[in-house]
This record gives sequence, C-alpha cells and structure tokens, in this order.
Amino acid sequence: MHVRGRVAVRKAFKASLRPAFLLVVLVLLAGQHAPPLGADSISEKKEQARQVEQQLNSLQSELNRLTSELSRTESRIATLQANIQANQAQLAAAEAEYGRWQGILSERLVTMYKEGGVSAIDVLLECDDFDTFINSYDYMSRIGNHDADTIKATQELMAQIRAKRAELDSAKAEQEAYSRSLQSQRGSIQSKLNEQKAILAGIDAEVASLLSSRYGGGGGGGDGGWNVGPVNGLYFPVAGPCSFTNDWGAPRSVGRTHKGCDIMANYGTPCVAVTSGTVVQRSGGNAGLYVFLYGDNGHLYYYMHLQSYGASGRVSGGQVIGYVGDTGNARGCPHLHFEFHPNGGGAVNPYPLLVAIRG
Repeated sequence: MHVRGRVAVRKAFKASLRPAFLLVVLVLLAGQHAPPLGADSISEKKEQARQVEQQLNSLQSELNRLTSELSRTESRIATLQANIQANQAQLAAAEAEYGRWQGILSERLVTMYKEGGVSAIDVLLECDDFDTFINSYDYMSRIGNHDADTIKATQELMAQIRAKRAELDSAKAEQEAYSRSLQSQRGSIQSKLNEQKAILAGIDAEVASLLSSRYGGGGGGGDGGWNVGPVNGLYFPVAGPCSFTNDWGAPRSVGRTHKGCDIMANYGTPCVAVTSGTVVQRSGGNAGLYVFLYGDNGHLYYYMHLQSYGASGRVSGGQVIGYVGDTGNARGCPHLHFEFHPNGGGAVNPYPLLVAIRG
C-alpha cells in the first residue's frame, strides 16, 4: 500500500479508538466511588444503627447509675470525715476534762492519807488501774458525798470517752470501706467509658450518620468530632463519652458543698467552649489546672481539674479549650468540674443547663 494510504488508515483507526477509550476511562473512574445503597443495604444500616444505639443506651444507663453511686459514696466519705473530726475534738476535750478530775481525785487521796482517816493507799494498791480504782465500791463506801460526786462525774466522763472511741473506730472502719468502694466505682466508670468509645470508633460512616446526635456522630479526638450542640447556641462542655448526675450541693471535704457538676470522662477527652467568648487559663489549689470562659452571652463558666489546656483568648463555641484530667484534689478520678455563673455572679446549679444541651 502506498505510504500516504497507510498513514490515513492508522489515523482512522486511532480516531475510532478514542470514544471506546474514553468510555473505559469513565467506567473505571465511576468504579472508584461506591454505588448508592440499595433498599436492602439502607435497611441493614438502619438495623445496625438501631442495635448500636440500644447498646450505647444500655451502657449510658449503667454509666449514669455508676456515676450516681460514685457521687453518693463521695458524699458519705465527706460526711464521715466531718463526723470523725468532730468526734476527735469532743474526745480530746473529754480526755482533758478526765485528766482534770484525775488530778482532783489524786489530791483528795493524798489529803485522806495524810489525815489517816482511810487507808486510801491500800484501796489504790488493790486496783489494777485508776479506772478500776474510781469504780471501786469499797472506795465509794469510805468517802463522803462530795467525793462521791467527784467520782460520779469522772465515771460519766469515762463512759463518754469509751463511747466516743467506739464511735470513732466505727466511723474510721466505715470510711475505709467506702474508700475501697470508691476506687472500684471509679474503675468501673472508666471501663464503661472505654467500652462506649470503642463501640463508636468501630462503626462505619453510614451507621454513624444514622445515630442520635448525642453520640457525636461517631467522631473523636481533638478536632471536635464528638461535639454535641449547638442547642440554643450552646455546646456540651465535654466532647466525648461521659456521664454526669445532679451532684450540686452534695457534701464535700472540710465542710464544703459541691458548687458545680462533675462530668465523668476519660483522661484527655476534649473540653469545648460552651459558647463563644474569652478563655483565661489559671492553676492552683483544689481546682488544679482550670480555665474561666467569659461568654459573649454575659455568663461565666469554670472548667476545673484539666489535664492540659487548649485554646485561650478569643474562642468560638465548640472549640477545644482543655482536656479532662485529675489535677488539684481530683487525683485518680478524671472528670471535668463544670460551674455556671449567670451574668458573672455566684454559681448556680448547672445540671438543668447540661441536660438541656445533651438531652
């Protein structure tokens, strides 16, 4: 064939291949994207989401129960501590008074001995100790009414001291038992939180999108993927698996009462700004690492016991401003102590606010 003829044939052949080639490329590109879910697949995903949500609800109910038990245990320990301190003070006062009466009786014995009217030394030598001595009927029968009144007062103090010591021992034993229970309850809460987090981390995107918004859509980490809200412009302060109870006003150590709500969560769980505003970082005392959030809505919020800080200065609602920890007086019990100060004034119970956001 002539050269020009062969070239023309090749060009015609290549031209005929272009549409087929483009079609193959389009098919391959289309294959890189998952096809829309069919009715059966959607039904399966909904069933999976329903089962996961049931599992999460069950875990959340157990978490809430454990958190309530933990709060009651902490309150009982605080009450016992206050009782022990009061008991110890009363015992010390009774023992000091008892010592004073001992001195009075000892002086009376010396006087009686010098007067020679009674062989008080013989009576004393018959007794194993001073307590037995003042209870001695033989001694009581040898002295006058004034001395009998003195011994009666001393005997009453002895009985009071014995009762206080027994009460103190009982309170200390109960406190130790509650302290052991406290450690077990904290461990159970952490275990349930980890279980909930593992379930959410293992679900796929389709199931996650079908879940209730209070589980944060299955995301996690410091990017705010766990955020719950906004509800009326407010975000829940802990962005991850957590539990809380209405522990406002519960007894705490040194005669204090609880001025916030403790939100139980794992170490390092992000804490986010409830609303936009200005964050100021602080540290020290029972609060450990903490921040103030001066909300643009005019209210003040406290975040205490943080493991570390997040953003400071100007922040937007839902932005990470810290991470759950156990600094301050929360050692061994990671949680966020959250306080709500309307219009920057005194603290009020934040529980209704938290429930309104989280549902």
